[in-house]
Amino acid sequence: MTTATGTPPSGPRAAGVHWDLSPLVADAATARAGLAEALERSRAFESRYRGALATMDGPALGEALVELAAIDNALSRVSSYAHLRESVDVTSQENKDLSSAVDRGLVEAGNALRFFDLEWLALPEERARELYDAPEVAPDRHYLVAMRRFAPHTLSEPEERMLSERGPAAVSAWQTLFGQITSTLEVSFDAGEGDGVEPHTIDRLLAHVRNPDRELRRRALETLYEGLAPHTDTLAHVYDTLVGDRLAMDKLRGYAAPMDPTHLRNELPGPVVEGMLDAVERHYGIARRWFGIKAGILGVPHLELHDQYAPIGEARSVAYPEARRLIEESFGRFSPRIADLANGFFDERRVDAEPRTGKRGGAFCAPVAQDASPFVLMNFTDRMDDVMTLAHELGHGMHFALASGAQTALSFGTGIALAEVPSTFAELVTFDHLMETETDPATRRSLISERLEGSFATVFRQTVLTRYEQRAYALRAEGGTLTAERLSDIWFEENAKYYGDSVGLPEGYRMGWSYIPHFISTRFYTYAYVFAHLSTLALYARFREVGPDFVDAYIGFLSAGGSKAPVDLLGALGVDLEDPTVWDPGFREMERLLELAEAG
Repeated sequence: MTTATGTPPSGPRAAGVHWDLSPLVADAATARAGLAEALERSRAFESRYRGALATMDGPALGEALVELAAIDNALSRVSSYAHLRESVDVTSQENKDLSSAVDRGLVEAGNALRFFDLEWLALPEERARELYDAPEVAPDRHYLVAMRRFAPHTLSEPEERMLSERGPAAVSAWQTLFGQITSTLEVSFDAGEGDGVEPHTIDRLLAHVRNPDRELRRRALETLYEGLAPHTDTLAHVYDTLVGDRLAMDKLRGYAAPMDPTHLRNELPGPVVEGMLDAVERHYGIARRWFGIKAGILGVPHLELHDQYAPIGEARSVAYPEARRLIEESFGRFSPRIADLANGFFDERRVDAEPRTGKRGGAFCAPVAQDASPFVLMNFTDRMDDVMTLAHELGHGMHFALASGAQTALSFGTGIALAEVPSTFAELVTFDHLMETETDPATRRSLISERLEGSFATVFRQTVLTRYEQRAYALRAEGGTLTAERLSDIWFEENAKYYGDSVGLPEGYRMGWSYIPHFISTRFYTYAYVFAHLSTLALYARFREVGPDFVDAYIGFLSAGGSKAPVDLLGALGVDLEDPTVWDPGFREMERLLELAEAG
């Protein structure tokens, strides 16, 4: 990996903007050495503490947690390094070998440390309360309390060890296969930009759906579906295998429903989530109303799927250096501290933005470790929308940076639903700044429509994805194989519920499920986006009402990390998840934006 320092070059599509992982770990050999050291510490921890929890007092437990956190942090650092390397080049054999070695090491460390969690879960509640109420463990109190919610679903240590050992072959190998197919898939396509026919990745084809040229949008989607078609049977088999395995594990662990493990990880009650999804479905009409309006704006009789993200107004292009400046200004007007944290990503080369073959699609921010700085991956294509993506991922980065500075390695992480709140909030901060400073009328109009459609994509479309997953798991649980044809039927039916007769769906869109990584990596991840977006709109409404006094409280929320449950963290900022009207501000904001977009 590169070890250069300073600001990297940047050409079209962020050419040359690659991250520098050397401050995290120097190289593959150093990573392997760090893994070996962490494994040795894991074995030493087991030797010292196995069987000791039953007789520990508060100070002894506090000492054990400090060492456990240090081991966890060391493993996270090495693991993150390996997987960050692989994410920018899935074809490298060295990267594959390192990731494989790290995955095996994590299994070994997990086996050595598993006793501690199991002994903790086996303690009687009265005895556990004695320990987690001790002042010496206060920084990790919620971590200890929250862990016990998994007690009914935890098996014996030999069983847990066996399941952990099978993980790389039974799960990770299928996920890697999916990544290899979708990351390396290239289709020949002429975008009409003077370069002739060029290889296009999935992400590059999808970027064209926001092009002003209607025919180009149509051809890009058709080409995508043609490129996916030869792989759908394999991708369906990957998903069928993973879903079947997860359901088998659920039965073994005594989960009543496929969403239960995700709810427990998110610390969200199932009824709250289901009520939220029901509320979203009741408001699908907001999007359908917009699709009718948009057809009129575009001058077409009926909106087709390739028109869904057609630009309203021709937004100007944004080169990567300007995107950085806009982020710095946006974050700075909210909080100088937040802006300084964002600058660190750029100055320390912790962003990889250039799209290239072999690099993972999409975008993410990796928390890495409690004593290390987070890294951002995205695929920058010189569009205004990329500014919002960068803001989104840096919002995660603010969360990770502040929480890691205030919490322990065991308590700074949150469930995926809460983790998406800061990223969505960062988008809103950036949007407001752009609306105040952008002078080009076409770009302003584009920003409003893209913000509106971004809300639809995050709230409505992610609900469609969640409903799709629910039906797929239900079918598999009933003994049905998840073939490409069956998955395509489910996908098309759930999308039809959303679009109704307001958008024409092409036959090729039946394959729309096949390249979505969240289905493969983390089941029911997508409802986290819905929860985060609606919760964040409620928080932002509070910010508009309270003003600058809200900032310190919000930074406190970010710094709290996972030290409290979501209901408590959001409740402290005035968002009551038990209130059935809690989602209303989100829908009101969508209606407000729709009216602005309609007015032009």
